[in-house]
Amino acid sequence: MPEGDLTKLRATIVCEPSLAQKAKNLNLGQYIKIGKGEEQTGGRTRGSILSDAVEALIGAMYLDGGFETAKKFVIELIQDDDAPSGEVFRTPDSVRQRILHSDYKTFLQEHIQSFSREPLEYTITDEQGPDHAKIFYVSLSHMGKEIGMGSGRTKKEAEQAAAFTAIKSLGLE
Repeated sequence: MPEGDLTKLRATIVCEPSLAQKAKNLNLGQYIKIGKGEEQTGGRTRGSILSDAVEALIGAMYLDGGFETAKKFVIELIQDDDAPSGEVFRTPDSVRQRILHSDYKTFLQEHIQSFSREPLEYTITDEQGPDHAKIFYVSLSHMGKEIGMGSGRTKKEAEQAAAFTAIKSLGLE
């Protein structure tokens, strides 16, 4: 693969949503020791905690079992479900699909930059709720025109949601 595709693939694999989904697939949340407050606010299903748990699990495997043990686990973890057995993210099309389905901001940015030098502008329009359960609302504009809106528990999640709605409204899916 070209270096750029490999870089995007790495970013897609190690991003919080991707690792959190892998943790959910492993039911890792049930094994995490968390405090009472975190338990009451849904910590066992929070993406940031789950993704950190996957990283910690890989680190523990490396320390206890060595490089080959950790490598085998990571390869099985990131196995492309659509690829023939033994293949891991083999084709650039697979890379593009994974990026489209996990990093909407990058996908949209690359599309916009292919025809315009004007940047995308993400603006937080509102914040609601208490600090431990805040919801952020984001508007996405290009050249002064709103092209997407989104919300999420973090600013980054809200920006991704806004990029996703822009992709849909522009017919890029």
